[in-house]
Amino acid sequence: MPLVLLIAGAAVEWLRLPVVLLLLAGLAAGFLRTRRLPGSHPAVLVHAGCFVVALDIAWAGAPLGPFIGDLACGDRFVPFALLRLIGAVLVLASVAVILHVRRAEPAEIGLRWPSRRWLVASVAVLPLVGMAAVVLGPILAKPFFGPVSSISPDPWTLVPALAFAVANASMEEVAFRGALLHWLAPVTGAASALALQALVFGLAHGAGTDFTGSPLPVMAATAASGLVLGALALRTRSLLLPIAIHVALDIPVFYGKVCLGL
Repeated sequence: MPLVLLIAGAAVEWLRLPVVLLLLAGLAAGFLRTRRLPGSHPAVLVHAGCFVVALDIAWAGAPLGPFIGDLACGDRFVPFALLRLIGAVLVLASVAVILHVRRAEPAEIGLRWPSRRWLVASVAVLPLVGMAAVVLGPILAKPFFGPVSSISPDPWTLVPALAFAVANASMEEVAFRGALLHWLAPVTGAASALALQALVFGLAHGAGTDFTGSPLPVMAATAASGLVLGALALRTRSLLLPIAIHVALDIPVFYGKVCLGL
C-alpha cells in the first residue's frame, strides 16, 4: 500500500500532499506498534522510505509563483535556491528523525565515506559532468521545454546555482537512492528496490506544466539515470558519487528552471 500511494503521488501532482499525510500517518502508526523494538518490522522501513520520497516530491512540486512573482530572470536566483534549501532541510531532517527513532546509523542508507578510489572519482566527476551538462543541456532540453537559458555571464549567479544544485542533489539522492532504495531492499530484494526507486524517480519528473513536448522521453531518461545512480550507490556503498554527479547535472538545470523560455 505505501508503494501504491507513492507511485500515485509521483504520477499525479494534486495527490502529492494527501499522499505525504497518509504515509506520515502510516509511519507514525508503525512506530507506535513496534515501540518496544523500534523499526524492526519491514513494513515500517517501507513506510519510512516512501514517506521521505513523497515529502521530497511534494516539496519539489511547490509552485514558485508566490516566491518569484513578476521578478526579472536575474532577480529570481536567490528565492528559487532558497526554496530548495528549505526543502533539503525538511527532507534531511525527516531522515535524521527516522534514523534516531530506529536507533540506526546513517551508514545504513549510504551516508558514509566511500573508499579512496570512489572518493577521487566523486571529486573528478564534478567538473567533467558539469561541463558536459552545460554544453549539452540546453540543446537536449529544447524539444521538451522550449528555449532554455544557459549559464549566466554574471559569475555571482553561480552562488545560488551551487546552493540549489547541492540542496536538490542531496535531498533527492538521500530520499531515492538512500532511504527508498536501502529500506525497500530488505523487503523486495535489491534488484526490485533499484527498479522501483528508478520508476518513481522517472514518474516524479514527468508531472508539471513546463513541458512543451511529450514528457515521456524525459521520464524515461530520468528513470534510466535513477537506475545508474542507484547502482552506483549500491556498488560504492555510499551516496557521495551519486550526489556529485547529480550536483554537476543540476547546475545548468538551475539556470533553465529560473529563466525558462526567457
